[in-house]
Amino acid sequence: RRSLPRGRNIQRTATMSSGEKTFPQYGPICVCCAPVPWWSPPDAAEACKDGPRRDAPRLLNSFTKTKVPFVPLDGNRVGWYICGPTVYDSAHMGHARNYVNFDVIRRVMTDYFRYDVRFIMNVTDIDDKIVMRAHLRRSEAMIAAAEDVGGLDALTAPLKALLASGEKDLGEQESLTASLCAAIVAKDPTAVANPDWTVQDGYLALAHAFEAEFMEDMRLMGVARPDALTRVSEYTEKIVQYIQTIIDRGYAYESNGSVYFDVPTFEQSPNHKYAKLNKEALKNVELAMDGEGALAADASEKRVENDFVLWKASKPGEPRWPSPWGLGRPGWHIECSAMCSDILGEAVDINGGGIDLNFPHHENQLAQSEAHYDIKQWVNYFVHTGHLHIDGLKMSKSLKNFITIRAALKMYTARQIRFLFLLHQWSDPMDLTPVQEGDAVTGFQQMEAAVIAEKTFVEFFHSVKGALRGLGCAAGYSVDQEHTWGDEERALSAAIDAARAGVHAAMIDNINTPAVIKSLKELVGGVNKYLGSVAADAIRPLLVESAARYVTMILACLGVAETTGGIGLGDIAGGGGEGGGSDSKEEAMAPVLDLIVKFRDEIRALARSGADAKALMQACDRVRDVGLPELGVKLDDREGGALWKLSTPEELRREAQREAEVKAKKEEQKRREKEEAARKAAEKEALAKVPPNELFKQGEYAGLYSKYDEDGLPTHDKDGEELAKAQRKKLAKTQAIRQ
Repeated sequence: RRSLPRGRNIQRTATMSSGEKTFPQYGPICVCCAPVPWWSPPDAAEACKDGPRRDAPRLLNSFTKTKVPFVPLDGNRVGWYICGPTVYDSAHMGHARNYVNFDVIRRVMTDYFRYDVRFIMNVTDIDDKIVMRAHLRRSEAMIAAAEDVGGLDALTAPLKALLASGEKDLGEQESLTASLCAAIVAKDPTAVANPDWTVQDGYLALAHAFEAEFMEDMRLMGVARPDALTRVSEYTEKIVQYIQTIIDRGYAYESNGSVYFDVPTFEQSPNHKYAKLNKEALKNVELAMDGEGALAADASEKRVENDFVLWKASKPGEPRWPSPWGLGRPGWHIECSAMCSDILGEAVDINGGGIDLNFPHHENQLAQSEAHYDIKQWVNYFVHTGHLHIDGLKMSKSLKNFITIRAALKMYTARQIRFLFLLHQWSDPMDLTPVQEGDAVTGFQQMEAAVIAEKTFVEFFHSVKGALRGLGCAAGYSVDQEHTWGDEERALSAAIDAARAGVHAAMIDNINTPAVIKSLKELVGGVNKYLGSVAADAIRPLLVESAARYVTMILACLGVAETTGGIGLGDIAGGGGEGGGSDSKEEAMAPVLDLIVKFRDEIRALARSGADAKALMQACDRVRDVGLPELGVKLDDREGGALWKLSTPEELRREAQREAEVKAKKEEQKRREKEEAARKAAEKEALAKVPPNELFKQGEYAGLYSKYDEDGLPTHDKDGEELAKAQRKKLAKTQAIRQ
């Protein structure tokens, strides 16, 4: 935990000489000309005390709504807090985009800009939605058990009616459910697994289950673990202490066992400002109330409608913890203030979350923390990721338009989903258009570009590795290989330099991942051009390997490649470590050896039977198209010998399926074109038998005209209007051709 002098980040004076330019690449910027009057940029001299630094990124700061240079509070160290999940249900693609985006930004800040990042994420495991879901599951379980036991309709009926009504009377629901449970146990003591269930334990069991699922989803998506994980349920005592300090400073008050933040008093203080992130915060009372939760108390407890809850007095059916104001539980916003402060102290470099948290959550989080420390600026950079929309609507559980991460991973790989997000700027909104078969979602239209991007890099690495293997220097060097540069090598070197410059410009520009990918693809094109223009035995392996290593390094910074020190994408989803010994080697080699033995036996049998060359070729094709893909190996037939490529069986199956679908579409298109050609030929043949004076009275011309001359040429259209001279002339030509 860092504890800095109060107000340190906003009361600094520049120590650089008048001739020095603190941020020359961004133009003048200092405390006296900040983008907004209440946001103060950190002191660059303090950040550079350990020596000169490379260019810093400009981040889109929600305080200023502009891209501003990032300057850490303390040398190279960065304290970063993001709002984690509220664990009451499975995570969806909206969550995936948010946490993958923050994972990318974190990786870039750590691996590219080389900051020493301490990354904190919370888990909200005390929340109205969790409590209500826990009660609902308990009630539904008891209803199901009662129906199995039978004879308890009189007790199940009122509980079913309460659930159907939508009323949020958890005390009544708890009482009815407990009575039903007691009746079930009286009839059959073994019918209920946990007859002593209470909401105090039940809500946490539910939260833990969904937290574990969420963390596994993140592992599967290749999202790195946070450096510290904070749970609200483990912080209730510290949250109480945090609130008490706010009360002691005069910025909060108790009312009927609850505690509320005094917004007017805070706003009127000369050292404080409310509505830093959202200037309409004081006017948007309805949205502010959404932050109070579904089980919020009567608003009449507040002094003014803009005040928000810090501590909720618990009602019957709700979990509770002791406090000086009575039994209750933390409000939503206070948890992040207390937990972030506990790890990072009174000065935070970056706070982040989805843009939907901008107000009221982050606005209130700021106010609480600045009131607690009585400082002007608690966070220096607020970073928000853009919404994910489904056909223009925000993806959310309340709208029931969400696709879970697990469902998405059945359609695409984690890397493909990460590429999807990388191709869209993290701070911008993003739209997904589902592809459906009936009610089932089978994919997203926007994924096509992501799949193509992944394949571009996969094929690039295969080509590079194949070229290096062909030289006999897979490691990039051979004493027998010539290394002198010619024009082609200088052109490739220039392409590498251009890619590095393009990537760096994109990185410092708010970590612009679409532009980064664009620069890398241009380098891939340069390498492919080089490999295609230089003889295979004249390739300069060190230069090619240098380009491939750079592409690998940047893709690793973006979380779509492993940081193994080699070249290629690798596996990003985590998993077990490498095994060793003969058992693991045998286990790894067994499927390959089985395929080789099976293929050898088949070829021997064909040879003994006198099979022709076609049968032998078909056996070879089966190995290529069926056997090897099941082992994650793809063969590309080329002049001079096939090239093998490593992938995953699942991805090769998907690729084969896509190729089959494309082939089927082409065949269907050919069939339709053939049928259309046959139809037109038949019509033409039929028309050829029609007398010229009857041509415009039938077939495709039937019903188009109402009057004709003596030669059968139309003179009036179907509405009786006389045809123009040019149109009649054109029809006469058509008739003459048919004659």
